[in-house]
Amino acid sequence: MALLALIRIFGFFLFWTLASADGDVLGEARVAKRCYCDLQMSDGPFPRLQFEQLYSVSENCSHRLKDQQFNEPIDIITNMEQRLKSLVQRVNEFEEEYDGELYSIISFRIIEIEIAELTDLLNQLQEKCSRNQNDITELVTQVQNITSQVDELEEYDRLKVVREHRKNIMLEKTLSSCQNALLVTPAPYVTPQIGSCSFGSLKAVSYPKSSMLNHFGTSYPYGSWGKDPLPAAGKEDLYWLVIMSSSNRFGTKIRLFSSHAKFLTKGTHNDVTFKTFNAQGSGGTMFKDAYYYNCYDTGRLCRFDMTTQEVIHVTLPFAGYNDKFPYCTLSSCYMYTDMDLATDENGLWVLYATEFNFGNLVVSRLNTTDLSLLESWNTTLYKRSATNAFVICGVVYATRYLSSETEEIFYMFDTTSGVERNDLSIQFRKVLPGIQYMNYNPRDRKLYVYSDAYIVSYSLTFE
Repeated sequence: MALLALIRIFGFFLFWTLASADGDVLGEARVAKRCYCDLQMSDGPFPRLQFEQLYSVSENCSHRLKDQQFNEPIDIITNMEQRLKSLVQRVNEFEEEYDGELYSIISFRIIEIEIAELTDLLNQLQEKCSRNQNDITELVTQVQNITSQVDELEEYDRLKVVREHRKNIMLEKTLSSCQNALLVTPAPYVTPQIGSCSFGSLKAVSYPKSSMLNHFGTSYPYGSWGKDPLPAAGKEDLYWLVIMSSSNRFGTKIRLFSSHAKFLTKGTHNDVTFKTFNAQGSGGTMFKDAYYYNCYDTGRLCRFDMTTQEVIHVTLPFAGYNDKFPYCTLSSCYMYTDMDLATDENGLWVLYATEFNFGNLVVSRLNTTDLSLLESWNTTLYKRSATNAFVICGVVYATRYLSSETEEIFYMFDTTSGVERNDLSIQFRKVLPGIQYMNYNPRDRKLYVYSDAYIVSYSLTFE
């Protein structure tokens, strides 16, 4: 448009100049003259009508995206969530009546009605989603067309003004972000004291936040999984999974996923195979870009470096192994869980038992480089009386089996004060009866659990 305006101005001045020159010639008739300038553009004239149509289509597309129909599914989902909460409450009330040997036809009928209403809402949601999917497909096509046409129109920007303006905006944002980062004073890193946490002691465990069958199937009830609490650069979102692939006893490889989305969808992964010592039992864990575990068929601890794939191993003094002191329920034991590696705010721990401590739990903090013992504590908890254990801020928590649906944290040992309690009663729901692996991750304060081939996570509440 600016170019056309320049052409008009140029033509006016040329016409005015020629007209003045004619007036200066004596004796010649004054004849009106016009000057025509034929400018040939390689791209042709600017398509003004196409631009206006494109703008109109874009505006209409924006209005459609803001349409109420795209908010309706959200309203339905909110309604469904509220009704589900109400239904859970009804079912809980009914379970209480059932436990008291009271049977209520009314309760059954109320639950049937609420389920029917939920089914109706679900049908509405499916219908809305189906209809909106068609609209979204059409809008995606329009957006693609608009993008293509805008790219064509940019070719008329002869001086690259639009493109350079866009670059300047990006540079300004980057500069502003950099300046803001420079103004921030980083908080000094404070090494947490063993046995103390600013967020308090453990109060409760949530319902299972996520639950899914492991990536190899139900034939592998023993395994471990999670995230590295102190990952190497570039591996902050890495998830790992190790299963006991041979007789529930040992694993031969670590499966790695670069993101939570790929982990959940069982997408692209990388399998790293142990070169020498396989991992025995489901007590291994990842820490500082290395996998720590009980070396197969020995009383040794192994450290497998995830970058170099080198293994170092040392004997864990007097530790029971090969099912001598595993975790157990009243009726059975979890195979080869003699050595249980754990992580918390203070580093890496190993939980095990020795004959010198009469089969009771021993807690040791490890040097992550050479696997030497930094500190050790003997407790009075008989290891076979617990189903699993984990560590939070230097406090050891042990669990026991209550029923196929419920587990209970019943014991704690504070490594700072030496205080030992076995009267805790922090109960939480299980997805399946068995728990073969349990570990606390101080980075996200979640509990990662492997339960009868299912991988489960829990959120924790502190006081």
